[in-house]
Amino acid sequence: MNENEPPCASPARPRNPPSSLLTDISNFKTPRRSSVVNSNFSKSPYPHFFTASKQTPKSSSSNFLRPSMVPSYTSRSKFATSSRRLKAFELQQSQSSRKAELTREKNLRSLAKSLTVWLNFLFDNPESCGCDPFENDSVVGSVGNLGKGKRDSGEVLRNSKAVGVDTMWRSPKRLRNLGWYDEKRSETGSSLNGSKYSTLRESLKDVCSVDDLKQRMQFHLSLGSCKEIFDVMTRVTKNIDEGRIKMKQQCPLVTDFGLKEKAIKALMSYNQVWLRLGLYVIFGGDSFLSDCEVNSDQEMAFLKVVISKQFFSHEGLARAYAYNKMVEGLYRPGYYEALGNVILKRILLLALIIDRAKSQSCLSLKYGIDGIDGGSPLMFSEKSSIKSSHQLICEFLPSDVMHGEGNLLAHLVIIGYKIPYQQSPIVEYDFRVRDMFDDLQDGVRLCRAIQLLLHDPSILTKMVVPSDNRKKNLANCRTALEYLKNAGISLKDEEGMMITEEDVSDGDRELTISLLWNIFVHLQLPLLTNGKLLTEEIYKVQGMEQINQIPKSSPLEMLLNWIQSITRMYDFKLESLESLVDGKGIWFLLDYYFRREVCCPCLHKKDPGSGKGPQSVMSNTDYNDAVQNFILSQKLTALLGSFPEVLQIGDLLEHNAVVSNQSVIILLAFLSSKLILKENMEQLNFHKLLCSSCQAQERKYSRFSCSNSEAARNEEPDRENGEDASKRFKAIKAWWQDMANQSQNSVGKASGHTLQGSLSSKCTTDFQRETAATVIQANFRGLCARRQFRKKMSAICFLQAAVKTWLSMKHIEAKRNGLRHYEIQAALKIQLAWRSYNDKVISSILIQSYVRGWIARRMYSKYKFSSVLIQRYCRGWLAKRTFYLQRGATVCIQSAIRKFNCMMSLHRHKHAATEVQQLVRGQIVRSRLQGASSLCSKLDEGVSRLPIFGMTKLLHSVIKLQRWWRFLHSQNVRRKSAILIQSHIRGLFARRKTSMKRRYIVMIQSHWRGYLTRKASKAQVLDLRVRIQTSAANIDDKKRLMNKLLSALSELLSMKKVHNILHICETLDSATKYSDRCCEELVAAGAIDKLLTLIRSASRSIPDQQVSKHALSTLRHLARYPQMADELIDTKGSIQTIFWELLRNKEEAYFIASDILKKICNSHKGVETVRRLPALVKRLQALVEELTRKANIEKRNAKGQNGKEKSERRLKEATELLKLITWR
Repeated sequence: MNENEPPCASPARPRNPPSSLLTDISNFKTPRRSSVVNSNFSKSPYPHFFTASKQTPKSSSSNFLRPSMVPSYTSRSKFATSSRRLKAFELQQSQSSRKAELTREKNLRSLAKSLTVWLNFLFDNPESCGCDPFENDSVVGSVGNLGKGKRDSGEVLRNSKAVGVDTMWRSPKRLRNLGWYDEKRSETGSSLNGSKYSTLRESLKDVCSVDDLKQRMQFHLSLGSCKEIFDVMTRVTKNIDEGRIKMKQQCPLVTDFGLKEKAIKALMSYNQVWLRLGLYVIFGGDSFLSDCEVNSDQEMAFLKVVISKQFFSHEGLARAYAYNKMVEGLYRPGYYEALGNVILKRILLLALIIDRAKSQSCLSLKYGIDGIDGGSPLMFSEKSSIKSSHQLICEFLPSDVMHGEGNLLAHLVIIGYKIPYQQSPIVEYDFRVRDMFDDLQDGVRLCRAIQLLLHDPSILTKMVVPSDNRKKNLANCRTALEYLKNAGISLKDEEGMMITEEDVSDGDRELTISLLWNIFVHLQLPLLTNGKLLTEEIYKVQGMEQINQIPKSSPLEMLLNWIQSITRMYDFKLESLESLVDGKGIWFLLDYYFRREVCCPCLHKKDPGSGKGPQSVMSNTDYNDAVQNFILSQKLTALLGSFPEVLQIGDLLEHNAVVSNQSVIILLAFLSSKLILKENMEQLNFHKLLCSSCQAQERKYSRFSCSNSEAARNEEPDRENGEDASKRFKAIKAWWQDMANQSQNSVGKASGHTLQGSLSSKCTTDFQRETAATVIQANFRGLCARRQFRKKMSAICFLQAAVKTWLSMKHIEAKRNGLRHYEIQAALKIQLAWRSYNDKVISSILIQSYVRGWIARRMYSKYKFSSVLIQRYCRGWLAKRTFYLQRGATVCIQSAIRKFNCMMSLHRHKHAATEVQQLVRGQIVRSRLQGASSLCSKLDEGVSRLPIFGMTKLLHSVIKLQRWWRFLHSQNVRRKSAILIQSHIRGLFARRKTSMKRRYIVMIQSHWRGYLTRKASKAQVLDLRVRIQTSAANIDDKKRLMNKLLSALSELLSMKKVHNILHICETLDSATKYSDRCCEELVAAGAIDKLLTLIRSASRSIPDQQVSKHALSTLRHLARYPQMADELIDTKGSIQTIFWELLRNKEEAYFIASDILKKICNSHKGVETVRRLPALVKRLQALVEELTRKANIEKRNAKGQNGKEKSERRLKEATELLKLITWR
């Protein structure tokens, strides 16, 4: 079988109708687990899968036959023929199965690439996909446009993608109290200009000018934020000036190079936009707000130099504290302390300004992702490890820099300096999809796509980012599937298999693609296809009246009806959406819409071959190659600029066909959104590009007639745009005609072409493709540049119109307030003369400054070149000197090492010789001693005793040596033991210090979290209080708490079910716990007798013990009040009942009864009543003795810590109660 031949037709089930959403995806996988199987599966006469058998069946000829049963020659030949045919059939079956598997794999890869392109296009251009993140009037407006309505600001946002440092997030409710204009502006401005901040002005005189600071801050912050910053800095500067917050002596940030580099690195962790803004607010200088590339290496080097030279130094202080102004680096005492205070104020002011500006302009996560859906740029760079303002302050001002500060932030929070902003990990997440099956496993990109398609940002608050383990991946995938399920999207594939979060997290290819296709069909397709417009378009194409209503159907069926109505005009029958794989339907669609929009007569000439109507581009070359059709269609739609490349040209050329019909459906959906809404038709209409020369005269006339209008400003860029588009289209047309001619020539010519001819045609085609791609890229870049230019021009026109409007309003107000006209006119003349004079002076100064700057820069460049040359030679000389020194040092080290090796070998030889000598001498001495002892008895008394004296002296020397060696050994052992003990003690001290710090940190965190919780719940408490008061005022008397409690108490003893009694007791317990009035009413209603009766009637079962516990707890709440405690004492049998519960319980009821008896014994009457019961007091004493004995036994036993604690607690309660009874 040929490789290019389609596989043989195998029996299969009848295909589903075209309306099925997942017609072809069902063949992409083999089921891996049990699922819902179609009930008609067993009834179908056809197999579901046509695959080769894993085990080839054996033919009957291979079996052993007895000689008597051997068939004849004729039967054997027939059997051999059948066996060969069976083997051929099995071979064809295996090849067919293999080809089907390869086809499914290609289809899977093609659809995966198309879905990847769609997801990337959705993340990059959500507006082009019909996803409007601010559809629900959620608005981000600039600070200067707060006077506009919500919808106006939202329109500005949608058109300008307001992500910047001068924008502020607004909630869906209109903010009416922002305080920028009229009375609030004047009041806040007067408060900032008053004498309230005189101390701040005096304290910040070495840092910056407060007036200039306020003027620069008002451009980027609201006046309320400015006032808050001034209030906080007033308290902070007061603490710094009074010495409560200060650096160590000698200012380590300036004198210690390592700490200075660390501080600069901490500041550079800011995003360059925010760092430049903060430096501009503090130091001024318009160079910080330049339009050049912010993140370039040159700009980063510039910021580092500014921080090093301006942030960590002060020229005024250096001049004031200098010993000699001609000598740098010599300062009087106090300079570094003053410089440290200045640096402290600068960094705290910078961090506070940036934190408030970011907090004001950031986008809350419940409305979208900050920096992507709106808001402002990231506050910290993605590569930095610092992600919060607190962390920045800790890195910049560690304990090594500050004097007497364990935790600087705790001190700053006490005085009101709060910088709460923390950068969320989700704003740094890269949503671009590269490998779809791996990138979707964490579930984050899937949740982002659902948020855009459903316009529901609440899913962002439920995501877990970063998702760095399987548990978090499953949580994100589960959240995404829950939202899809709530949106009514099916979580099953075509075979009915359920798609779970484990399938997506594990990267199951077939199920993941099925899920994405369901999302595209149910969520993306309705956004791209407008049902009303599409229905009207079908009416127009078919020439029908709207009386004949088209039945409502799904978006896919509407797309099919739409393209079928167009292809019928070309006498082309399109059966279903699967028939679009040949590319003709898409080509007819483009040809119809492009030709319908053109009005040039040169394109409406009749077809010479037939008089059917206007000539189509398709009629020139009736090209039947699907690959070339789709390539041309993809290139033409790419002229739009905002259109996804759904069909990859490389895949089309690789597979020589469109593999997946779902990819064509995605392309058709995006084409419908562009063609039906008629977006960018001037660029899309390539027929008009063919006849651009026909309209030259008309453009010339229109340009002459509109020369005085505002449209004449944009006419020249439009004309250039049309010429560029014409060039691009002509390049594409030339490539298309060349491909068509090559295809026709290859069919008509014989198959015997030479290798040289095919290579030359291929080179020509490649060259033309490269030329067309180059022209397309160049013109597309020009188009982008012109679009940017037009945007800037429109912004400039808008600003000019606003300024002119403001000037005209000012002129009208001046006319209305025309009192004292002559005096004002004279004053205006004087002011005009003075301003003209002042302008001349300023102009001259400006010219002089520019000239002097040019001279200074030229001198600087000369000095820089000279210094670089000198440094080059000096560094070369230093490098040579260093090399020579290193070489000499290397020689010295080598000689020393060699000398050391020689000495070590000498010592080893010497030590070996000494050991040998010791052994030999010892042997000689031992032999002498033995000889002397044997001869001693034989010698006479007059023989000399000199050998004995020498032996004694030798023994004494040996003993001394042994003592010295033992002393040295014991000293070494003692030294090692002391070192070990010291190391353990130091480790103990370090662990204690660490645990103490940890406890302090935990305590501070707990207090801070408690404060945040109380602060967050304050509004909720107030709301609940108002709601309770409102409900209490409107509630029926029968439903009031008091009446319900009294009715429940009256029915308490008549209840028969334990759970009802338990519910009433729990209600009485909670009510008497918080309300004294409830206690009074219940006592008046006879609650004490009923509760005691209930306690006496309780058995030892668990439900009855729960009832008894709640009844005792209610009595404890009643005994808190003296009057009710007297009522309890006077009740007959109350003391005995409570004592009995104390003596027979060991759990929680024991302690409740103990509390009741304590409250009773706090009064004289209660003590006297208890003393009248000596038997119970005696039982209590026995209980104390028993618990004491048990506690002593448990102290000796190390096991059973929990039981020991309970026994000690019971003993403590009983002892205290006994003391109250006996001592009062």
